[in-house]
Amino acid sequence: MIASIVITNYNYGKYLGRCIRSCLNQIFTEPYEVILVDDNSKDNSIKIANEFKNFHNFKIIKNKNNVGVAESANIGFRKCKGKYIVRIDSDDYVSRHFLSFLTFYLRTNPNKFGVACDYAYINKEEKIIKRMSCKDVPIACGILYNKSKLSRYGFYNKNFRHREEEELRARVGINYKLGFLEIPLYRYRLHTSNKTKTKDYLIEYKNKIQEIYQNEIFNKTKKIKNKMNIVAIIPARAGSKRLKNKNILSFKGLPMIAWTIKSALKSKFINDVFVSSESKKILKIAKKYNAKTILRPEKLSADNVPKIEAIRHAIKKLSYKKKIDIVVSLQANSPNLNPSDIDISISHIINKNKKEVMSLDRNLNQNGAIRVMKFKTVFDKMLSTHFSCTINDAIDIHTKNDLKKINT
Repeated sequence: MIASIVITNYNYGKYLGRCIRSCLNQIFTEPYEVILVDDNSKDNSIKIANEFKNFHNFKIIKNKNNVGVAESANIGFRKCKGKYIVRIDSDDYVSRHFLSFLTFYLRTNPNKFGVACDYAYINKEEKIIKRMSCKDVPIACGILYNKSKLSRYGFYNKNFRHREEEELRARVGINYKLGFLEIPLYRYRLHTSNKTKTKDYLIEYKNKIQEIYQNEIFNKTKKIKNKMNIVAIIPARAGSKRLKNKNILSFKGLPMIAWTIKSALKSKFINDVFVSSESKKILKIAKKYNAKTILRPEKLSADNVPKIEAIRHAIKKLSYKKKIDIVVSLQANSPNLNPSDIDISISHIINKNKKEVMSLDRNLNQNGAIRVMKFKTVFDKMLSTHFSCTINDAIDIHTKNDLKKINT
């Protein structure tokens, strides 16, 4: 058999029929199968599925217990007879050309781990809201894999009830070589119960993925790191015209600066975290969240004073005590900055032998969240020619609209 489609379902009976029909109605001349793995649903899902039981290439597997989407997919994958396998969420559906296009791609690119296609967001009337790029905004489903390559890694990690595809990507590493078809063959249904809107998907499992990447980065760089003194400086002045007291503004129950401090302290590379401010109130808050503090002069806290001057002042204060090799400037008003983003930038300056690394957003605009410099570079008067960039999703908060963006 050439291809297998695995549909994972839990209580999505109202969408399931549409999904199954789209999978069984493929314009595909070669043998393929559709396997539904129902994760012990409590609604009418099995009743809906039984309407298709007369299709010779359709099979139903019902889990005795709810085991989550990753293990449900694994159960289906192990039963698959196809050379190529793909998972579809039961609240989504696919184009009739889905299998033929993706299968043709993998056949002609046997070195690839799998292939993804573009997708479209649809509403409850199944009208297209927006076309999405599978390369720029990847999703977990709709990826056709070479089964032998995927099985080599044991399929999905069953302990990841969310973000299972991201965990697989991190675990497989450089061998995770996907092809990308810029054709919207997958339909991603938006509704109030999408799992991507749940708290554990947005926070808990995202943090677990970041930890995997962070550990991988650290293991590659730790021999060099152990010989270096790396310090973080968080400049945080009191004056702010557009958003008053932004650096200590309450954000999700903590002062905004506390989030940056916590991320810096979780870095596997940084030895010490310092907050530089002219405000004793800010420094008191910084101490509360376990940062060390540097009181800077008022003249270095005016609107027209570049941030680098505060960094230089802090480093001059510190460098006489112990030799500093790398300085990491972190922004106090980027509370969604991840520890792995910091470590990626530090690893980059070490492994690529750069003098300076700055962070950019996805649109390649400088977001100011991270600036990593070798010690001597801190005192250069212009940007180094040995310069590089990393990309992250940190938001630079200056206005109330910025706060709205980070909460959506």
